[in-house]
Amino acid sequence: MKTLKEAYKNYFTVGAAVSAHWLDEAAETVKAHFNTVTAENEMKYNSIHPHDYQKPDFRHMRPPKPGEKRELPPPPPMTNRERFVHPSLETDFSSGDKIYNFARENGIAVRGHTLMWHGNYPWGMFEQLEPEELEENSIEHFKMMSEHYPDCFCWDVVNEAVDDHGGYLRETVFKKKFGDDYLPEIYSLARKYFPNALLCCNDYNEFNPQKRDSILKLIGTLKERGVVDVVGCQCHVNAQMGDKQFDEMRRGFEMYANTGLRIHVTELDVNAIDWKNPDKLPPADLERKVTETYSKLFGIFREFSDFIDNVTLWGVSDRHSWLNHFKNEEGRKNFPLLFDEEYKPKEALQAVIDF
Repeated sequence: MKTLKEAYKNYFTVGAAVSAHWLDEAAETVKAHFNTVTAENEMKYNSIHPHDYQKPDFRHMRPPKPGEKRELPPPPPMTNRERFVHPSLETDFSSGDKIYNFARENGIAVRGHTLMWHGNYPWGMFEQLEPEELEENSIEHFKMMSEHYPDCFCWDVVNEAVDDHGGYLRETVFKKKFGDDYLPEIYSLARKYFPNALLCCNDYNEFNPQKRDSILKLIGTLKERGVVDVVGCQCHVNAQMGDKQFDEMRRGFEMYANTGLRIHVTELDVNAIDWKNPDKLPPADLERKVTETYSKLFGIFREFSDFIDNVTLWGVSDRHSWLNHFKNEEGRKNFPLLFDEEYKPKEALQAVIDF
């Protein structure tokens, strides 16, 4: 049986997101099948700069009524301002280093993920900084990451910056502090400190026509400044997707390719569970649908291989997928990746390789 990277050597590189706490058990599978790795969480801000400030669980708060502003809990008191103005005062690179060094020792390229994300920062602390202080924080963080991880061939710069609900840019602490036009400046900062890396604009729901158009608008703005190289299409998809969704994916790839930028599929997985009808199909049928979906997806990726340089799966084994927990309080079995819980190849892998 061919390995995944052997099967696609004439199309694009293939990668996997990995975590330090299970990297050892996945190491042989990663070395055999993948050209690139992405740190799932270990290069994000909170991993590099650990702190004790917990973000509230907004999922259990009452959703705002139409036209109502969400009432957030008050931020915790800031007891040491300097640790947030100057992130280099408090660092822990150990988990990120484990992934980075493993990759370098085994000839595997590293995608950097991610320099700035509204989902991973010391909640309540950045809100209390002055814009100039948060700017100082960002400059120091970018500089430090560039010096510590100089060989990442690509970086996801500002992760998931586009709004999900029909607006343009997502409302985040960074947009609030830096202003509506902050993204070109942040990408310019990344270009300064990562001059040899590809800079990626990474987002999800990227084939939804409304959000796609906002992503294209942002890409156009960044491209005018010469500060973006790659469109990052996360490709978190569901096994229930039908022909219309696959057609929208093709249309999206066409439009992203027409920007002249390269394309990376950055966070691919196939959720087996239809959350609207979670008990609709038995597990065997769900796994079959996952296999069929992967086969169709990689068929589309091959169609656009003149524009796609990398396809990264968001994980290696079903054992450790984030989808085991997302909206899954009842613990339903999921089958989102190409290797089972024992790292054995699944039919989905065979379908992807045998084309």
